[in-house]
Amino acid sequence: MKKLNLWLLASLFVTAFTLTACGDNDDDTPPETNPLFGRWEAQHSFGADTNISYAFVLGANNNISYEYRMYSAGGGLHNGYILTGTYQVSGQTINVTFTKFQRLTDDKDTFEQVDQYVYTYRLENNKLYISGDDTNGKEFNNTEFVKK
Repeated sequence: MKKLNLWLLASLFVTAFTLTACGDNDDDTPPETNPLFGRWEAQHSFGADTNISYAFVLGANNNISYEYRMYSAGGGLHNGYILTGTYQVSGQTINVTFTKFQRLTDDKDTFEQVDQYVYTYRLENNKLYISGDDTNGKEFNNTEFVKK
């Protein structure tokens, strides 16, 4: 009888282990990623004296950063800053709330602020086209950003 109980206990243990050892996560396909996620850059030259670079970084966690850099003729950074915050996408619109400002030149100050922007966008051939006001009061007018 003792041998039978031991045999039943061992069988029960093996059966329980077998039933719980396999999960339903046998799918090896990676999760879908939003094509908006990543770093998008654009550059503009204004004559021979000034080059400006812009970059948006959109994260899967709805965090966003916007980088603005203005370079003088000698190649040195003349003006620049980074804004960070959050974003929401609705259709072809990106609603952005920037909450932190960090200057890249001079005193490199950082301060909290709340600025809201609305951009319209379209994706085409791995390029992002954005329209709306930039943070300097100028307008992105179907500006082409390339994924980096």
